[in-house]
Amino acid sequence: MTITQRNTRKISLEMKSEGHYKKAAKSYRKSKQYINMINLYPILQNTLIECEDENLVN
Repeated sequence: MTITQRNTRKISLEMKSEGHYKKAAKSYRKSKQYINMINLYPILQNTLIECEDENLVN
């Protein structure tokens, strides 16, 4: 018989402070992932414009 160990760590349902989230957002905007995403925006925009008149759903 095997007993599985449950994760006993509690998850807090309380929100953190507004300052915490502002700091997290500021940090994210400086991240490599965010910069890469922003740099891909023109490609997405051009692709959407090129496909504007396409009937993509039958």
